[in-house]
Amino acid sequence: MISIYKVGIYIRLSKEDLLKDKNSESESVINQRNLIIDYIKNNNLLIEKEYVDDGFSGTTFNRPGFNELIKDIEEKKINMVVTKDLSRLGRDYIKSGYYLEEYFPMKKVRYVSILDNIDTKSNSSNNDIAPFKALFNDMQSKDTSKKIRSILNNLKKQGLFVGNSACYGYKKDSNDKHKIVIDQYASKIVRNIYDLALKKHSLKEIVDILNSKKIQTPKDYKLNIHEHKWSTTSVYQILHNYMYTGNMTQGTQAKLSYKSQKRIFLDKSHWIIVPNTHQAIITEEEYFRLNNFIHTT
Repeated sequence: MISIYKVGIYIRLSKEDLLKDKNSESESVINQRNLIIDYIKNNNLLIEKEYVDDGFSGTTFNRPGFNELIKDIEEKKINMVVTKDLSRLGRDYIKSGYYLEEYFPMKKVRYVSILDNIDTKSNSSNNDIAPFKALFNDMQSKDTSKKIRSILNNLKKQGLFVGNSACYGYKKDSNDKHKIVIDQYASKIVRNIYDLALKKHSLKEIVDILNSKKIQTPKDYKLNIHEHKWSTTSVYQILHNYMYTGNMTQGTQAKLSYKSQKRIFLDKSHWIIVPNTHQAIITEEEYFRLNNFIHTT
């Protein structure tokens, strides 16, 4: 048995946790840390390192803090992991089970979930029901995902913007995060791109013009850098963005599942479009006329 434990405490808070009002306070980073520190003191342990993932879903294990924890386990810097509860480790029951029943034992790492009374050092019956708790956490995450999606869809149907950032040419209204307003500089670039396309310039020709004038790409403009060049893909996306007609267009993509970050494009019949929600950069007539003769070469 290991007599000296090098303890890594792991704390995770996701955006979904904050939507659960009655639990948000107990789930906070500060309160997770306080609970774990009390456990550490009461059990005469010492913290070797703290790992925090703030704003990361438990349905994925590709998180900076967690990845650092695993790296330190591989380098034998940590041989004990403590979390507030099993859901903080993760909400994917398959991967949670892998770490709990295979990876941690293989690496001789003791795992403790305080509120679940799970401690892999002991032979407690609570350890035996850990897989069922992991499955419950997974199902709860799926249910939360459905609720959030329903809330967002309702906002979209009201014509309210719910994205993290507005598309190139617009910016979020400083007084209302659910509205977008014209970005005076970027909207002129968008207008210029449409004008060139309407004059039957090909995508490649438009790209060459933008790059020759050293105009920042949408990504560079957002980050205030000048490192990338325009591509036919970026121009094509602008020319196919119905948002520029002044009609709020959302729901054009969807995640493969609540566990996956990969997104797929949806057929236009599934888009959520609310007319006349913001200032247009182009007319609908220009949009539809243009999409009949976009040239790629």
